[in-house]
Amino acid sequence: MFKEDPDFKKHNQHAEATAAGELRDFVADFEATDAQVSDLRRDQKDLMTVMKAKGWNVKALRRLLAERKRDAEELREEREVVEMYRNLLI
Repeated sequence: MFKEDPDFKKHNQHAEATAAGELRDFVADFEATDAQVSDLRRDQKDLMTVMKAKGWNVKALRRLLAERKRDAEELREEREVVEMYRNLLI
């Protein structure tokens, strides 16, 4: 059996306390960020609600916004393929 080493025990307690503090900070930061993301999503939903109330087609707006996020060349190629498929069905 190992003999008691007060310095080793103290070192381990310090390491645990440091890790626990780091973990608490991480969880707090993550939860705060998560709350911000939730608030932003709620704001986006409110914006869509306003546009819908004004008579805009929200489905089309969502698609437009999704397309604007994509690479222009990739989107162009996809549209060409969809058009080719559409022509095959005629």
